[in-house]
Amino acid sequence: MSAIKPLWKLLHEGLPPLAGAVAVIVALLAAYIDWITWIDLNVSVLYGLPLVLCIATRNRRLLWGMTTFLLITTFVVYSVQVPPGRFSPLEPSFVDRLLAAAAVLLTAFLVHCRMAALDTMEAQREVLRQQNEELDRRRGEAEEASQRKTSLLASASHDLRTPVYAITLMAETIRQAAGNASLATQIPDLVERLQANALSLDRLISDLLDVTRFDSGLIALQESTFSLDELLVEECSNLRPLAQAQALRLEIELPDQPIWLRTDRVKLARVLSNLLGNAIKFTQSGSIAVSVSAKSEQVLIRVCDTGVGIAAEHLDRIFDEFAQLTNATGDHGEGWGLGLPICRRLVEALGGGIAVESQPGHGSIFTTCLPSRCLAQGPGTPGIPAAL
Repeated sequence: MSAIKPLWKLLHEGLPPLAGAVAVIVALLAAYIDWITWIDLNVSVLYGLPLVLCIATRNRRLLWGMTTFLLITTFVVYSVQVPPGRFSPLEPSFVDRLLAAAAVLLTAFLVHCRMAALDTMEAQREVLRQQNEELDRRRGEAEEASQRKTSLLASASHDLRTPVYAITLMAETIRQAAGNASLATQIPDLVERLQANALSLDRLISDLLDVTRFDSGLIALQESTFSLDELLVEECSNLRPLAQAQALRLEIELPDQPIWLRTDRVKLARVLSNLLGNAIKFTQSGSIAVSVSAKSEQVLIRVCDTGVGIAAEHLDRIFDEFAQLTNATGDHGEGWGLGLPICRRLVEALGGGIAVESQPGHGSIFTTCLPSRCLAQGPGTPGIPAAL
C-alpha cells in the first residue's frame, strides 16, 4: 500500500501537463480533419472535445487560447470551403458555423466554471485538511497536558507522602514527649527534624507552583547586571555547612578575570543552588567542584561531584518532570524529584541550556550554558577566594 500512494501521487502530478498536451493534439487534429473534409461535420462536437479535455489541466489560459484558436479555425475553414459567390449570412453552412462557434464558446464557459468549481473544492479541501491538522495538534496538546497533569498528581502524591507522614509522626511524638519528663530531652532534636521536613514540604510545593507557572507561560525575567564570581561564591558559602556535615569538600575554580552577566540573577542562583544541593545529596565522600569559563559563544558553569552517578538509561529522562527515577544505589526514597526539570526550564528561560555527563559510581558533571549575549561589562572583583 505504501508503494501505491507515491505512484498515484506521481501520476496525479504528471496529469495536467499530459492532459494539456493531449488537448492541444486533439485540437490540432480536429482542425486538420475539418480542413481536409468537404462534408458537413458536427463542428461543435468536434471542437468541443479538446476543450473538455482541458478540465484535467485546470489551466484557464490554455482553455481560452484553444477556444480562440478553434473559433478562428472554424471560420477560416468555412472561408476556404465555401464556393466563390455562395457566401450569404443566411447560407446554411455559415449558420451552422455560427451555431458551432456559439456552442464552442458555451462549452469553454462551462469548462471554465468547472475548473473554478474544482479549484474551489480543492481550496476547501486544503483548508479542511489544515483545520483537521490543527485540531489534531490541539487534541494532542490537550492529551499531553492531561497526561502531564495526571503524572504531576502522581508524582506530587508520591513525593508529598514522605514529609507529611514524617511531620505527622514527629508531631505525635512531640505531643507525647511534652507530657513525659523522660522524653523531654528528645524534643529539640524532634523539632529540628520536624522543621527540616516542613522546609522540604515547602520546597516541594514551591517546585509544583513553578511547574504550573512554566506550563501557563507566566514566567518573567527580572534582568540585572551582576558578578557571576560573586554569585558562585555566595551559593557555595550557603551550602558549605551542609557539605561539611557530610565531610565533603566544596571547591570553586574562578577565572582570572571576573565574569559579569546581564540576566536574571535570582533564577540563575536557584539553578546553581539546586545543582549544588543535588551534588551534596548524592555524594557520600569526596568533593564537589564548581568551575566557570567564558568563551565568545557562551558561558559555561560546571558542577562536578564524586557521587553515585546516574545510569545511562536515565540520562535522557533526568530532566523530565514526571519521571520517577531512583538514584544509582536503587534507593526509591532518594529520587531527583522536580529540581532538575525546574533547572532546565529556568536555564532555557534565560536563553541557555543544561547538559549532564555521568557514570554510576564515578559521579556526575552538570554543565549550564548561557549565551554570550548574557555577558556584560563590569568592574574587576579582586580578592575573591578560589576555594571554599
